[in-house]
Amino acid sequence: MSASSSSSAGTAVILDAERINRCVQRIARQILEDHHGAGRIVVAAIEGQGRVLAGRIVNELSSISKAETHSCIIRMDKDAPLDHPMELVSTDNGPFDGANIRGAVTIVVDDVLNSGRTLLHGVAFILPFRPHHVGTCVLVDRIHRRFPVRADYVGQSLSTNLKSHIAVELSGPGPDAALLTD
Repeated sequence: MSASSSSSAGTAVILDAERINRCVQRIARQILEDHHGAGRIVVAAIEGQGRVLAGRIVNELSSISKAETHSCIIRMDKDAPLDHPMELVSTDNGPFDGANIRGAVTIVVDDVLNSGRTLLHGVAFILPFRPHHVGTCVLVDRIHRRFPVRADYVGQSLSTNLKSHIAVELSGPGPDAALLTD
């Protein structure tokens, strides 16, 4: 399946499983290139498909780097992040010691960057843990920001209209894909 083929009326595949894998590999290599001297890298996933994407980035980083690599999940209500407390948990659903973030290169990961609100709140939540550096990563950047945030690591940038929807499917039941629906 090509990256721009249609799977049904009004829906186009913008990233298929092969391209998603290549994006993950490229993102991991870019992180290492930018932070080659880092002793610790923490990948903090926004709950949802960001968690799956972050897990793949951590696996790739672990296979190509000697840096100590950790991962965690930022749980938040994406629709109303200020109305509900956020929580930092380990990838195995246990408590996560925020001290792992102190002094570490920390990359906040989500699947799609649309308005920027979710990613901005994720970064703001990480800052009190005093990371050495904070970066952001998304699989798809829609370039429709309403908030002052950008992704440092991007799988695919895509200019869409505001009525379009991008769905990232990384955790089954079908094949991995990023889909654009008008």
